[in-house]
Amino acid sequence: MRSGKAVNTLLALALLATPFSPAIAQTGALTSRIEFEKLRPAAAGQPAQKSYVTPDVVVPGDRVRVTLTFTNQGSSPASGVSLVNPIPDGLAFDDTADPAHFAVSVDGGKTFGLLATLTLPTAGDTPRAATAADVTHVRWLWPDAVAPGQSRSVAFFGRVR
Repeated sequence: MRSGKAVNTLLALALLATPFSPAIAQTGALTSRIEFEKLRPAAAGQPAQKSYVTPDVVVPGDRVRVTLTFTNQGSSPASGVSLVNPIPDGLAFDDTADPAHFAVSVDGGKTFGLLATLTLPTAGDTPRAATAADVTHVRWLWPDAVAPGQSRSVAFFGRVR
C-alpha cells in the first residue's frame, strides 16, 4: 500500500476521450484504459523494468499510462479519424508513446501543434515557451483509414498532481 494523499482510481479520470469526426460517432467505439506505471528494481548494470497495472489507488507523483483504443464498428473504412482527449485537472501531461501524427494543445483544445512550437501569453510583450505542464489536450490525426472491424491504439503518460 502506497502512502500519501490517495486519489481513487484517478478521479474516475474524467478521461472521456472525445472523437471529433462524424464518421466515428456513427461507426466507431472509443475506449480508454488507465494503468499505473510500476518500476521493478534493476538487476546489476540493467535499467529498471517497467510494467503497467490497473491502479486501485494512485498518489501525487505517480506516473500513469492512458491508452485510447478506437474500433471501427462500421461496414466501411473510417477515414479522417481524430482522437482528442482532455488532460484532467488531477493529471499533468508527461509524454506520449505514439508521436506519429500527435499534437498537443495549451489553450483548451482550440489549437494544436508540437509542444516545442507552442507559446503562452505573458504579462509582458514576449510570450513564453509552453511546457508539458501547460498541456490541456492531446490529439492524434490518422491519415490512413481504419478498416471495418479493426482497432488502433495510442497512449500518453501523465503524472498525478
